[in-house]
Amino acid sequence: MNEEHNSRIVATSRVRRAQLRVHVIRWFFLAMLGLSTCAYAGHPWRVVILPGADPTQPAAQEQIRAVRSSIAAVAPDGVEFYTDALDDLRFDSAELMPSFLALMRKKYENTRVDVVIGLADFALDFTKRYHNEIWPGVPVVISSVTDAREKDIPPEFAFVPLRLDLDGTLQLAEALQPHARHLVVVSGVAKLDLRFARRAVDAARARKSRPWAVDVWSGLTVSELQQRLATLDRDTAVLYTTMYRDRTGRTFFPYELVAPMAKASSVPIYGWYPTYLGHGLAAGSVISFEKNGRLTGGLAASILLGKVVPRGATTAASASQCAADAGAIERLGLRAGDLPANCELINVPPSLWREYRAIVLITVAVVLLQALTIAALLWQRRHRQIAEDKATLRLAELARAGRFALAGELSASIAHEVGQPLGAILSNADAAGMMLSNQPEVSEVHLILADIRRDALRANQVVQRLRALLQKHTLLLGPLDLNETFDEALALLGLESRRRNIFIDPNLSAENALVLGDRVQLQQVLLNLAINAMDAMENTPPGDRILSISTRVSEHGYELTVADRGHGISPEAGARLFDSLYTTKPHGMGLGLSIVRTIVESHGGRVSAAAREGGGSVFTVWLPPAAERAVLRAGPELDNAAGKATFEASLTTQGGHP
Repeated sequence: MNEEHNSRIVATSRVRRAQLRVHVIRWFFLAMLGLSTCAYAGHPWRVVILPGADPTQPAAQEQIRAVRSSIAAVAPDGVEFYTDALDDLRFDSAELMPSFLALMRKKYENTRVDVVIGLADFALDFTKRYHNEIWPGVPVVISSVTDAREKDIPPEFAFVPLRLDLDGTLQLAEALQPHARHLVVVSGVAKLDLRFARRAVDAARARKSRPWAVDVWSGLTVSELQQRLATLDRDTAVLYTTMYRDRTGRTFFPYELVAPMAKASSVPIYGWYPTYLGHGLAAGSVISFEKNGRLTGGLAASILLGKVVPRGATTAASASQCAADAGAIERLGLRAGDLPANCELINVPPSLWREYRAIVLITVAVVLLQALTIAALLWQRRHRQIAEDKATLRLAELARAGRFALAGELSASIAHEVGQPLGAILSNADAAGMMLSNQPEVSEVHLILADIRRDALRANQVVQRLRALLQKHTLLLGPLDLNETFDEALALLGLESRRRNIFIDPNLSAENALVLGDRVQLQQVLLNLAINAMDAMENTPPGDRILSISTRVSEHGYELTVADRGHGISPEAGARLFDSLYTTKPHGMGLGLSIVRTIVESHGGRVSAAAREGGGSVFTVWLPPAAERAVLRAGPELDNAAGKATFEASLTTQGGHP
């Protein structure tokens, strides 16, 4: 029991010691975190930036500016930046290194630095070797080193890789030059120049989409480059990497050689640096120094804020972007349309489409809408003309049917009128025959023949008037004398009036009554109104059967009045007098007055009916003078829209022959 008790005490003691160790470790880490936070708080951050090349290069400037802005945006107490560069790409670093190292030690021996940011290969090599001597214990962030050197990054460093899209750049060359098989790689003789040249050659030879024959021109002078580039054929592509130094020892910023190369070259030049664009580079899958700088600054800021442990910290490389110089491509006779759809174009030649695309689209849309509207209006106009032509034909057919109805009512009078001269002709012919069988007197025969001729003309006039009234007629508007036109109609009415024992009182007093109209249709108006008036006086005493027909000047036009002494117009009939198919006659069709109003309105006039004082009715037709209306060509058209519309309406809801 004592042994068991002792073992329990020992076990409990061990648990308590383990818990104590956990608490100690926890408090230790909290204290370290507090010390770390305090280390970066309460004073401005001090950031050392080590460019691997001359910081005045456009690419270096863009990258350093992005790094500084990203860190400054989140610094709680501001930032002090220190920039130190040894241009290893253009100078011999081995000779300068002792002096540069002594300067850096002296410069930072009494300055507390919070983070060191190294840009490019020289910065990586320098910090690997001298970091602990100059900035012991300070976090280091390496950037702008290609992912091919990721194995050279010390494990305690943070790393922002830079990925060069050589395959993407070669793919653009294959798209723009589908027949090219020869690739020339242009580079300098500096260490970085030669390294990039080797990578370009390896990438081209590894392409499975095209078997490139690769030549490398390293370290040529500018004049030598121009001479060679001018002799290349159209099946050759040029890939320019970098040239910090040529074989004579002359140094350059790489972008400075693009313009003289492009000026002499007869073929396009490709590359992956955005700083080459605008100087003559045709196209490339270019890196973004601004994006790389923001990623580098963001990682450094996260380390300073204690959000990220510096050891082994890394981020993904920024993606390359297709970019092309549209002016350079067009100058070389290539097609920008062969580039990927998402490729960014610079130096695009101005054009109406490119500069004012939205306005052009709006204008095209407006023009299309106008064209559609015009087409619709033309279609509507055409179909309206067809409908109007049909309506006019129907009007002519209806008017002709009305004239046939009139002829039926006048048939007895016409037969009597024609029968008289024919009987006289027969009698005169018999008398002439008897005279010729005996001893004729020439003077008597002449008188007989004159009577025959007079009676024949009389019968012929009746037949001709009837024929003119009944023949198929095309509406023909022209200037005509209203009184003369109505005189011809009165000749036909005279036959019917004598048969019905009705006295016609004509008073065509309007002087110079010149109207624009159709002779036959206006005569039909008078005949319809007169026959209606005669029908209305059927039960009127013979002495009171008087039909008054007159014309006069009225309201800047001419007025025809037809008045009778018949049964008049009832109030209920007055409202529907001109309705289609409405009639008060036992055997009427209800079309006469409908035709009258349609004809009158197609002539630009109007018709009305009213009760006559003393009994009977008065129909009044007003027509405008010819001076107010244009002369229309011969044809089936009505002379104005109002008349056409009126006729169409009359076929369904208007007109009436009481």
